[in-house]
Amino acid sequence: MSFSVPLLQFVASLDLFAVGLIVPLIPNHVRQMGGNHIYIGLLGSIYAGFQLWSGPVIGSLSDLKGRKQILILTLLVCCVAYLILGGTNSIAIILLMRAVLGIFKQTQLLTKALVPDYEKDEKKQSVIYGKMAAISGVGITIGPVIGGHIVEDHPIHGFSIAAVLVSICFLVNACLVYLLPKVNDPVRKKSNPTSSSHNILQSLLSCSKQSFVQLSKVEWSKYWTIFMFQALNSFAMGVYFSNYALYLKTQYGLSPKYIGYVVSIQGVIGAISSFMMGYINSFYTHDKDYSIRNYHVFILLSASLLGICLSINIVMYTALLIPLAIGNAVGRLVTLEMVLKRSHGDHRGTLIGASNSVRSLSGVIAPLVAGFVGEFFGVAYVIYASFFSTFVGLIMSFHYKTKQLKVD
Repeated sequence: MSFSVPLLQFVASLDLFAVGLIVPLIPNHVRQMGGNHIYIGLLGSIYAGFQLWSGPVIGSLSDLKGRKQILILTLLVCCVAYLILGGTNSIAIILLMRAVLGIFKQTQLLTKALVPDYEKDEKKQSVIYGKMAAISGVGITIGPVIGGHIVEDHPIHGFSIAAVLVSICFLVNACLVYLLPKVNDPVRKKSNPTSSSHNILQSLLSCSKQSFVQLSKVEWSKYWTIFMFQALNSFAMGVYFSNYALYLKTQYGLSPKYIGYVVSIQGVIGAISSFMMGYINSFYTHDKDYSIRNYHVFILLSASLLGICLSINIVMYTALLIPLAIGNAVGRLVTLEMVLKRSHGDHRGTLIGASNSVRSLSGVIAPLVAGFVGEFFGVAYVIYASFFSTFVGLIMSFHYKTKQLKVD
């Protein structure tokens, strides 16, 4: 089974490579088909909305039916969905396929869930997850560059070619997962389809009941400010990323190839920032509750976004991406640490789940807001919505920091 873990890491990387190859191309493709900014906003909101509830459902099904089997099924569904996405001329079909992908695109979740089946040592598992994140980062960095080159070299059929390549990537991943050795799952009683469906429903209802019990035990008043920081950060970045490809094309006349390079630069800087988090924390040994780091993150984000709003050329824009990517990557980790620090180990899983839900909800709302702003005010004003969100966060984080210093 020595090849199983590297195989899972490759599957996770190829998955993000495929996503990076086509996702930045979708807004411009819909725009060329006659879609307005509201439709482009719906693309992101529909996907994020279905991801919000489908993750726990797919995860529960994988526990009941086998993670390997469910992963293969989801990969094959995504393969077909991307093939349809590349071949259709209907915006309605594209929106429908985004919904399908929102439900079934769970490769990262399921590959992580499969790791303990092939590596029992918990210490080694954490190392594997770190390597998986690093390798996947390479995939998401290379994808946009290749996608941009394809569309620029083939302006008429470029999107369809990219969609076919993505579809092939998912098919290859399904075949690779099929090659994984069988694991010794707990013995399950054989049952007919009706009974099996009943067991799945019963399991989901039981999980939901237990979740509500855990949620009721959490003292939420302690965490609402931190969740607000997460929401403001996630909303700002969600609005920004919803329209950045169109913004670069309309404001600076960039071709898809160079848009891909810009996206990759952000990915590389964000990955390096996450990797350097330990070094960054060494400068804040006195900041026990992370309030100062949180304040500095919002300073960095607000200044970067304001600079981008006022930038006069692509060189200035690209330079400002460096602090923006650093602030985004560090900010996500800082707010998570703030939650964990305050929890003192109690209800940690519940709080991490709540944090993820906050980000997911922001992912639903942000593209719609970006779509409305872009449609009625223009693409250039979308980033102002991002700046407004981080500026509110800057004011709140300053008051939070001041309050915490007084308490200390």
